Amino acid sequence: MLYRVLTDSIRGWIDAGVPDEEWNRPSGTQLGGAWVKGGVNAQVRDLPMPYIENRRARFWFTEEGWGVYGRDLTAGLRAHGHTVRVIRIKNPAKSRVIYRDRFQVALLPTERADPKP
Repeated sequence: MLYRVLTDSIRGWIDAGVPDEEWNRPSGTQLGGAWVKGGVNAQVRDLPMPYIENRRARFWFTEEGWGVYGRDLTAGLRAHGHTVRVIRIKNPAKSRVIYRDRFQVALLPTERADPKP
């Protein structure tokens, strides 16, 4: 089983004139990858960070990664008021895997069928 943590983004941008509680709030919208969306980084600070050139790749936790990092990351995001969704998949096609280690797998998205006319 593989797990992907999706979370909402934070509101606004850092600005010296705006109090922290005003800009650094969860938006509750636009779910995306937890790392990119300004998630809580302390829970994953020692997670290997490979350089992947393909911008379509998405990282998923392995079972071991979920136990070591994913649960704490999800709890930390929720504690900070973020909307969090965890999706799971089983056995992705080997052709989608572009990186793998003990804790995570980088997958390319599935091909979408052409819409019907």
